[in-house]
Amino acid sequence: MRGTISNDKRVYIYESPFLKQGENGLSLNQLRAIFIKTFLNNQRAKYVAENYALEKEKRKISIWRKDGKVLSEDEVLKIDMIVPQIFETN
Repeated sequence: MRGTISNDKRVYIYESPFLKQGENGLSLNQLRAIFIKTFLNNQRAKYVAENYALEKEKRKISIWRKDGKVLSEDEVLKIDMIVPQIFETN
């Protein structure tokens, strides 16, 4: 696994020196939209309507369920595959 999980298993944390700064001019809202559409494999998914939250602070990304539930192993594995594809430089 590339990221880590908080002790309570509610937050996925991904830190990398390779995270893009500025993400080609995309806003945080646009990055969130790309994440949720990719994660749910649904191009019509809306970040605000779905049950996942994403925050980015410098080179750290945190993802959690808005309902406060623990992230399942399947969710963690899927997030772990998607986040580097979206946020890291080549």
